[in-house]
Amino acid sequence: MTIWKKYKIFIVIILIVIAGAAVPNYFAVTTTPSLNKRIFFIIKSKQIEKLKTGDYVMFSLLKSKPESDLPPKLVRMIKDDGEDSQIKKIGCAAGEELKNIGNEFYCKNKLIAKAKEYSLGGERLKKFEFSGKIPEGNMFLVGDHVDSYDSRYFGFIKAKDIIATLYPLL
Repeated sequence: MTIWKKYKIFIVIILIVIAGAAVPNYFAVTTTPSLNKRIFFIIKSKQIEKLKTGDYVMFSLLKSKPESDLPPKLVRMIKDDGEDSQIKKIGCAAGEELKNIGNEFYCKNKLIAKAKEYSLGGERLKKFEFSGKIPEGNMFLVGDHVDSYDSRYFGFIKAKDIIATLYPLL
């Protein structure tokens, strides 16, 4: 067996990470378990009218929401990290029907997320409350992980606050 066959996936991942480090404006790597995908190709496009449910987007939570609306521990973590870009998936887009039943969120009658009462650190989480058609220019963002801090807690993100569209590679 050749080295290529034996280590093909590992070599591809290393090459993508090296390319991402060499060309950071085109690749993003997420290290949190918030999303199932880890490596993304970045398209810095302002074609917000083309954004749709299922698209991955990059945005700045601190620029989109007042700090007073966010948990202080999260604000400190983002500021200490020095990187204020988050990546999430559009769970429900403008004009689509979002239903909030109990702790569950549905888009077009499909379960997209379930809110928790408490964070991993034991802090009580304030759940976003909304049922109805998502207003134009807004989107409901979700992560894949149960502990993702997303629109279940901070509400809608405005499409104008999207920095880039991302395409998952791995």
